[in-house]
Amino acid sequence: MNHSVAAVFGAKYFTIISVAGITLLVGFGLGRVTSPNSSEGNLPGGRVGKIFDRDGDEGSASASLINASSDNKSGSAFSEQKLQQAISLSNPRLRERGMEEILARANLDEVKRALKWAESLPDGPGKKAAMADILERWAQMDGLGATNYAAQLYESTGNAGPLREALKGWAQTDPNRALQQLQSMGLADGLKADIRTDLVAQWTEQSPQTAAAYATSNRDTGSWQGLVATVANEWSKEDPKMAANWIGSLPAGLDQIHAINATISNWFQTNPSEVASYVSSQSPGQSRDMMALTLARQIGQEDPSAGLQWAVTVGDPKTQEKAATGAIVDIYRRDPQQAEQILGSSSLTSAVQAAVMTRLQSPGPWWR
Repeated sequence: MNHSVAAVFGAKYFTIISVAGITLLVGFGLGRVTSPNSSEGNLPGGRVGKIFDRDGDEGSASASLINASSDNKSGSAFSEQKLQQAISLSNPRLRERGMEEILARANLDEVKRALKWAESLPDGPGKKAAMADILERWAQMDGLGATNYAAQLYESTGNAGPLREALKGWAQTDPNRALQQLQSMGLADGLKADIRTDLVAQWTEQSPQTAAAYATSNRDTGSWQGLVATVANEWSKEDPKMAANWIGSLPAGLDQIHAINATISNWFQTNPSEVASYVSSQSPGQSRDMMALTLARQIGQEDPSAGLQWAVTVGDPKTQEKAATGAIVDIYRRDPQQAEQILGSSSLTSAVQAAVMTRLQSPGPWWR
């Protein structure tokens, strides 16, 4: 069940429908004109709100870019000179760290000055990275202004990277509005869905329960992909039990199947015995069957016989066939005869065993 059915999106991007009534200067998006208060310099997450460990040479070097301003009465860590020092560093990781720490302390006017500076840089990885950091920081303080500016860039260049960064920055402070803005834009469906997935994944890292509520109200039960699976995948990396409880409570759908697979797989990688106990305690039904199917697949990769024992616990006949097939498909590819022997020694009925062999021998995907 590790084999997910990927959604196929369109490859071409279409021009954005311009936002009426909004005029943008070449280097600026007209947003809020008042400077943000000091609390906006310490935003969580993202490229420019991170707190770095300053131990070692890299930390000391990046810290020096900030501490050099300590003699200034204003206490500001921002200047174009500091940005230039940061981008001139040869170590890419150190270069990004320096940029992030400078921008994390910049106010809105300083971020717009940084944008003008970045626009003057020669094309290349340095300019691309600088623009990404600057747009994300701008969007944390003025989401609409930064997104409108990035939308113009996309319309003129076809490069969606700046637009992604602007929307991600906005979503760090107001994910609902960022997602609403994304939905209102005239982007190709594939690009829009891709960016929305990124924003919801980021939202899940910040606030999984509110992201789950959004995903629940925007389900696509007829698709293997979807926001429910996105939230489940991210949430289960931090709190798999909470993610599993949420997914198990949802009405059935293809998106739920994918979400269960992601959740149980992630949980199995970190604590196999805990997830096994959890699945064993679930009431019979479709959710429990899909959880057991995922365990059969995961366990069967190392121990096919043990994987088949989980397949035996699946109630739905078709799902049981898939679970048993998943448990022995890896060994079947290496040694078909041994796989058939292991299957024959299981407590599965002869009818299920025959159906499993048919799946293994057919040219199509075994999980279909």
